[in-house]
Parts: sequence; structure tokens; C-alpha cells
Amino acid sequence: MTWVGFAKEQFRWTAAEDIVPSTTDTAATRSFCGKCGSTLTYEGPRWADEVHVVRANIAGEIAPALHVYVDHKASWWTIDDDLPQRGGTTGSELKD
Repeated sequence: MTWVGFAKEQFRWTAAEDIVPSTTDTAATRSFCGKCGSTLTYEGPRWADEVHVVRANIAGEIAPALHVYVDHKASWWTIDDDLPQRGGTTGSELKD
């Protein structure tokens, strides 16, 4: 799944009546559509000032800025662009 991160102050729901939040045991909040169950957002302590939105839920073009969790990618997937890559234990450590 591809996520797009936004600063919390840049994010707002325009129609929130069907949003169902769920808090995990790691203090993260995942939001789902109350009608179809689709995953919508993720907010967690690791990126406390950000809201992550599932890319498929966003209309229009957004250019990627980096790759995270590259150490956990599928073995058959090749990253062949020049974007920064992050991985390691946290998924966000800068790779060489």
C-alpha cells in the first residue's frame, strides 16, 4: 500500500460523518470508511506531526518524494529511481 504523508495542519476531512477511527495497541489511530471498510488514514507516534493517507484515496497527481521500509519490500520489486531510500529497524533510517 502506498501512503502520502501530510503535516497535520495541512490535513482536514471535508466529509467526516462516515469515518471510523480505531486505536491500536501501539497508540496509532487508523481510520476506515464506515460504509465500505476501506483504509483511509494512519496517525501514529513515530510520525506524530503527520497524517498518512492511502494514496488510492487521493484524486490527482502527487509526485513521490522517497521510499520507506525498503528493507521490507517484496524480493521481486526493484527500486529503479533516484529517490532517497529509508529502511532499517524503524523503516525510516536513511540508506546509503
